[in-house]
Amino acid sequence: MNVIIHIDEIFLKGSNQHLFFRQLKTNLEKLLPGVRTARIESGLWLENIQESQLEQLALIPGFANYAEAVKVKNEMEDIKKSIDNLIGNVKDVKTFRISAERSFKKFPLSSVQIEKEIGEYVRLKYNWQVSLGKPDLNIHIAIGKDTAYIFGNTQNAIGGLPTSSSGKVLALLSGGIDSPVAAYKIMCRGGEVSLVHFQNQTQVTEEVSEKIFDLAKTLSRYQPEIKLFMVPFANLQRQVVIKIPAEYRMIVTRRLFNKIADKIARENKFLALVSGDSLGQVASQTLENMTAIYDASGLLKLAPLIGTNKKDIIDLARKIGTMEISARPYEDCCSLFVAKHPATKARLKDVLKYEKLIDESIIDKTEVISYHISHNSITLC
Repeated sequence: MNVIIHIDEIFLKGSNQHLFFRQLKTNLEKLLPGVRTARIESGLWLENIQESQLEQLALIPGFANYAEAVKVKNEMEDIKKSIDNLIGNVKDVKTFRISAERSFKKFPLSSVQIEKEIGEYVRLKYNWQVSLGKPDLNIHIAIGKDTAYIFGNTQNAIGGLPTSSSGKVLALLSGGIDSPVAAYKIMCRGGEVSLVHFQNQTQVTEEVSEKIFDLAKTLSRYQPEIKLFMVPFANLQRQVVIKIPAEYRMIVTRRLFNKIADKIARENKFLALVSGDSLGQVASQTLENMTAIYDASGLLKLAPLIGTNKKDIIDLARKIGTMEISARPYEDCCSLFVAKHPATKARLKDVLKYEKLIDESIIDKTEVISYHISHNSITLC
């Protein structure tokens, strides 16, 4: 089938629009094998898309909505025939409306005249009633210089900007629900997301690695190829358990994560770190504790879920396909350091005092394993 997609935010980009369109076209062609794209006035025209690809299409960042469509010569008889073909796939319609627009102003009929003529044709042929308010089917007709595009009801897409149009960022990926959703939300703002995961080496199994790889592969359905950094954390893990009071272990551990992530980010020219923090959700996500944790890195910190309810995070995780993977049993590094009575209003000076007990020279000695992840493959860098 062929699909028309309409963009929204890209139209705000002025003279840079072509760069965002180019990135969106590139993303769609890489993520949807066999699909061809072309720029049209209202958005993009996609050819050879499979019905099985529509669910993924709706979640690829960068456009507002989409609809199955046909393209014909801009002549009224051809338009009527194309509407017949389009309506053949539609069921349970009792009311309709025609919405016409002309970017080619020399077309002999005005938009209102097109709507009246096509509307009368559809009403008589299909015995449907006109409804300008909430019709069962809204038939859109877009008249260009040589062609007309005809499509029915549009389906909402995720919106935002095309991935890789806003710069490179590094997202901290745990085995939980929030961090994959945070990474996806940054993709929807145009970020080119790479991932870093800190391995709990007391729990390293094939299933654990598979869970992290599966999360990365799922996210690669929305961004063509993702770089994943796997960081063995055993040496620092032991020091935290031995040297840090229980109520501060989580905070110190997350500071170490940020320090290692900062090092990886600077080496790879990433512009920001991304976390799955949601304000007040757990003890380490109070304002005081996040202040102490984020102090560990001088890079810009992005927390796209900071004001999001857990239910909404879970709903989006289900939508993008990470929820079922995140729900698999797995104790990440953070879960080892959850104290019975964790500090919730840590002072930075106290955290730094305890952190001095850790031999941070281990950070420079830590081997980082990196992978290129696509939806169908995992390759060592």
